[in-house]
Amino acid sequence: MATFTRFTGAFAILAVSAALLPGSAAAAAQTEPVPAVKVKAETDQLIVKVKAGQDINAIAAKHGAKFKKALSNSGYKTLKVPAGKAQEVLTRLLADPHVEAAELDEILYADVTTPNDPAYPSQYHLPKIQANYAWDYCRGSSSTRIAILDTGIDLLHPDLAAKIVPGYDFVNSDSIADDDHGHGTHVAGTATALTNNSSHGAGVDWNARLMPVKVLDSTGAGYTSDIISGVYYAADNGASIINMSLGGSSYSAAFQDVVNYAWNRGVVIVAAAGNNGNTTVTYPAAYTNVLSVAATTSTDAKASFSSYGTWVDIAAPGQNIYSTAKGGGMITMSGSSMAAPIVAGVAGLVKGRPGYSTASPSMIVYKITSTADAISGTGSYWVYGRVNAYKACTQ
Repeated sequence: MATFTRFTGAFAILAVSAALLPGSAAAAAQTEPVPAVKVKAETDQLIVKVKAGQDINAIAAKHGAKFKKALSNSGYKTLKVPAGKAQEVLTRLLADPHVEAAELDEILYADVTTPNDPAYPSQYHLPKIQANYAWDYCRGSSSTRIAILDTGIDLLHPDLAAKIVPGYDFVNSDSIADDDHGHGTHVAGTATALTNNSSHGAGVDWNARLMPVKVLDSTGAGYTSDIISGVYYAADNGASIINMSLGGSSYSAAFQDVVNYAWNRGVVIVAAAGNNGNTTVTYPAAYTNVLSVAATTSTDAKASFSSYGTWVDIAAPGQNIYSTAKGGGMITMSGSSMAAPIVAGVAGLVKGRPGYSTASPSMIVYKITSTADAISGTGSYWVYGRVNAYKACTQ
């Protein structure tokens, strides 16, 4: 009989919780995202085109402005004006017969989407990876399924229930992959909780669906064989992304085989690097064709508990992550378990980009790794940097 390594569930049971936030937390009722400040301070520049043969410096001086620069060879120039005088100078320029065109040089800002979820201000990890900028360009797709191979998911959680597609419980051999621990529920919400629904918090991917695949028991432990079965199930049932916030120290040829199987079926596989606080290699994170994720803090430092090394691909916030809790509320947890679903959520955002629905796993992974921010530790603690959702969505 084949023997299988039993995962100790260390990533799950090392999570630290905080007070729950009830699902009934007050929130302003809004149906659309609220952009960040978009009304600008008054500009102190103008864009001007003078008629042929006219001296821009002389015209600028006549109206109390100074020539700043030419806009390539377009004929347009920018003028600097005293603070608070832009509209007044513009009016005079428009009345000047030597001026062909004039307009305010408006100040433009990047649009930032701020969801109306009441717990969003407590979720530092989202602006840290610039998800709020990314959401102006990609919010994921409902055709994307993120399989959460974990302790299950709270199937009735108000911020998750509407996203759940059929899954399976390999611990109890039934189709009800409910969470009897809490770890999987937190992971699921981090990746793709219902967002901008005036309830609870936000997920990285607004629109992806959740496939609960229970492979860890109520203590946060599970057999390699069950996890392998879970990967096969997810790959064969339409998962686009698999998140595994779990790990152990033993290599399994059978596990590497199923990872390759899923990869070849177009599945992006993300796994937590581990909470050993050293360079000890952890599986499945260290398998070929797995995107391994270390944990960082709110200041972009390596989390003290996180495993690290040149075998780790990328980093994401993993300390004090506020997300969905078993029982319907929210809770704070820490671990590389929390970092991995952030990257899985970004993979969902990339998958939902126009033209990327059929992109290969290697293309999705490339978009994530090549656009990561090279924070301190890049090249030694991890290879590519800390994930940046905005860059992954726009570059």
